[in-house]
Amino acid sequence: MTTLPRPTTELSADEARRIALRAQGLLGAPDRRAGVRGVLRHLGAVQLDTISVLARSHELIPYARLGAVGRRAVEEAYWKQGDRPAHTFEYWSHAACILPVEEWPHFAFRRRAYRARPHWNHELPDDVYDQVIKQLRTDGPLTATELGGAKRTSEWWDWSGTKVAVERALMYGEVVCVERRGWKRVYDLAERAVPAELLTEEPTDEECLRRLVGLA
Repeated sequence: MTTLPRPTTELSADEARRIALRAQGLLGAPDRRAGVRGVLRHLGAVQLDTISVLARSHELIPYARLGAVGRRAVEEAYWKQGDRPAHTFEYWSHAACILPVEEWPHFAFRRRAYRARPHWNHELPDDVYDQVIKQLRTDGPLTATELGGAKRTSEWWDWSGTKVAVERALMYGEVVCVERRGWKRVYDLAERAVPAELLTEEPTDEECLRRLVGLA
């Protein structure tokens, strides 16, 4: 059997640079009709960061591609609004990111890995996890402070048992962040925020990785 040579494409440095910039939405006319959500779906993920100089990174990303986008438009595109279905979810991609909600099933591999993780940097007191889930079911959406407090002391990452529990529930996919309020996460049960048809999908690890690599 004869193996035919694969065709090759030669690019100059300038051509390669232009391809990369266009893929990132930084070159060419933007699709303003799709707005901020269109930018997110085109990129696949928008990173969140606590550092704010001009503005937070998740605000700057659509601004750099669409022009003068108001903060309200950004917030309404990223976070769940009232009883309307969520268009996005926040999760650990390469870092904390806003992701299109239709990609929820393809992070099942990471949710399973977190559940199987043998070591955590924060101890979780007995029964706190179940208490947090029960409180969210009854009173949610809530911040960690509203759930009972985020920190034991003023030291960074010295989380309370409540904060440890709700962040673990976020990693497991039982809880989602439905909005940011003063940069604090507002948590709710995934069953209330993620469309049911997506919530029940459980692709294999290989299927998840193929999808995410293909998007990248």
